[in-house]
Amino acid sequence: MIREEFRLAMQLNRGCAVIMAGSDSDKGHIDEIVKSLQKYGIQYNSVRSLVVYVAVAGGTDALSGTLSYHAFGPVISCPPDGRNGSCLSNPPGSSNAYIERPANVGRFIAQMYAGVNPALRKMLDEENAKKINSLEQADTDFQRNYGGIK
Repeated sequence: MIREEFRLAMQLNRGCAVIMAGSDSDKGHIDEIVKSLQKYGIQYNSVRSLVVYVAVAGGTDALSGTLSYHAFGPVISCPPDGRNGSCLSNPPGSSNAYIERPANVGRFIAQMYAGVNPALRKMLDEENAKKINSLEQADTDFQRNYGGIK
């Protein structure tokens, strides 16, 4: 059953993500991915339209490789066991992106859809501006404390 919010996101081409897991033992990792998607308002677990698939599987991670052969949208591997070389060495014809930190999945997908979703583009612009301001302030503080600026 597709939730109404999901259906609307698909119809308006706002972008969606499908999360697939190897087992229920990956729940904690999935929760972190969901949190990162919610931060950007990206609906998850859709089946059509602008869709990104997020594969959560540890060990040999056959899920992301197999999924990328059959999916028409991009596949992101985000294994719960951290650095996982099997995600990076899929055979030719099997393409997937690798994101180690579940908190970065939402931003990556937001960047993918920012070209067709002005709300995501605005959120990313604001997030980037906030980071730049923070870095500029840190530099000013550093110069004041260590650079001879009074």
